[in-house]
Amino acid sequence: MVHSHMFSRDAVPGGEQHLSTRVWVALVLVLTTIGAIVAPLRIVLGDDLIPHTVLLDALLTLLFTADIAVNAGESKRTGLPYGRFLLVADCVAAIPLFLIPGFSWLLCLRLFKLARVARAMGAWRQQHLHRWNALRLVYFVYWLAIAVHWLATGWLSLRGIYPGGDRWTLYLHSLYWCISTITTIGYGDITPANNAQIVYAIVVMIFGVGMYGYVIANISTIIGNLQPARTRYLANMEKLGAFMRSREIPPAMQRRIRDYYGYVWEHRLGYDETSIVQGLPPGLLVEVSLFLKRDIIQKVPFFKEAGEELIREIALVMQPVVYTPGDTVFHAGEPGDDMFFISRGQCEVIGTDGRTVVATLRGGDFFGEIALLEHRPRSASVRAATYCDLYRLDKESFERVIAKFPEFAAHIGAKSAGRREGTGGPGPRRPASR
Repeated sequence: MVHSHMFSRDAVPGGEQHLSTRVWVALVLVLTTIGAIVAPLRIVLGDDLIPHTVLLDALLTLLFTADIAVNAGESKRTGLPYGRFLLVADCVAAIPLFLIPGFSWLLCLRLFKLARVARAMGAWRQQHLHRWNALRLVYFVYWLAIAVHWLATGWLSLRGIYPGGDRWTLYLHSLYWCISTITTIGYGDITPANNAQIVYAIVVMIFGVGMYGYVIANISTIIGNLQPARTRYLANMEKLGAFMRSREIPPAMQRRIRDYYGYVWEHRLGYDETSIVQGLPPGLLVEVSLFLKRDIIQKVPFFKEAGEELIREIALVMQPVVYTPGDTVFHAGEPGDDMFFISRGQCEVIGTDGRTVVATLRGGDFFGEIALLEHRPRSASVRAATYCDLYRLDKESFERVIAKFPEFAAHIGAKSAGRREGTGGPGPRRPASR
C-alpha cells in the first residue's frame, strides 16, 4: 500500500519545483511505462522481437538505481521518510536483469517500479486540485491501457505461437479478443480451446464487468465535473428562469438579471470572491487580500503615508461589489458612509443637473473618500457606465481599523480639519470623491 505521506516528496508546488526535478520525474515515468509494456511482450514473444534488449535493460537498471539515490537525497533533505514499501519496490526494479540470462520471467520485477508512477499521480492530484476530475480520467485511461495490454499478452501466452505465424499479428488478435471481452461485446469469433483458456476468459470477463460498472458509476460524473463552475452556473440559471416566470418579472428586468449573471460567470466563473478567500488560513488570507487590493489602496492620497500593518487591515475589510451598466452607485445629496475603488470597468460622475457627465473613472480610480473623513452629503452622483467590479470600504470598518493606529488617526484628523478650514489637506482625486 502506498501511503499518502509517501507522495509528499513529489508534491512540491509547481512554482518551487526545479525544472531538473520535473524532467527527472518525467523521464523515470516514461521509461517505467516502457518497461511495463515491453516486459510481458518479451516474456511471451521472446527477446529477439525487440532490438537492443540488453541495452534497454542496462539503461533501466542505471536509471532506477540513480532514482533510488535521488529519492534518498530528497528524503534526507526534506526529513520525510522514503517509505519501506517504495524502497523495496525501487530496489527490486533496479536489479540488473541483463546479467541473469535465461530467466525471462524475471522481467516482471520491473513492474514494481509502477509504484513510483502511482506515487507521482498522487502528488499531481495534490498539486492540481482544480484539475482533479480531469486527472482522474487520465489516470483511469492510463491504468486501463496497461491492464488491457497485460491481459492481451496473457491470452497470447495461453493460445501459443504457432511456427511461421507473425507474432505481432497474433498479439493484435489477442488484443482484439481482450478488448471485445472486457467491453462485454464478445463477438465469439475467438473462443477458448482448453480449460486454462476458459478459466482465463472467465477472469477477464469478471474484470470487464467490474470495469464496466466503474465506468457507468464514475466516468459520467467525472466528465460532468470537469467544469463544476459551468454546471453550477447552468443549474442556477435554470432555477432563476423558473423563478422569474413564476413571479412574472418584466422581460426587460429579466434580461438585466440574466446579463448580470452572465457577467459574473464570464469574469468570476460564478464564484463569490469573499466566500472563497474567507476559507483561507489567516496568513494566506492577508497575502491574497494585499495582492488584490494593495495597488488601488495606495493610490488614495491619505493612505500613502499609512504603514504596512494598516494597509493589511484595510485590505481585509474591503468588500467586493458589482454594478451593472446604468446602476447608480450613489446620488448627490445622500449622506456618505463609504468609499469605492474601481477594480474593473468604468463609472461616470454626473453633474448637479443630473445629466452632464463631469468625469469618467476607470480601473484604479477611487471615489467617495470624503465620506470616510467628514460627515458631508455626496457632492455628485456616480453611476456605472459598464459592468463594474468595485471594492467598498465603509465608514464603520474604516474607523474601527484606524482606531488601532492612533498616530494615523491623528494625521487623518488634522488633514480633515485643514480641508474644512481651507488651509491644506489633500484635495479630492475626482469631482466625485465626495
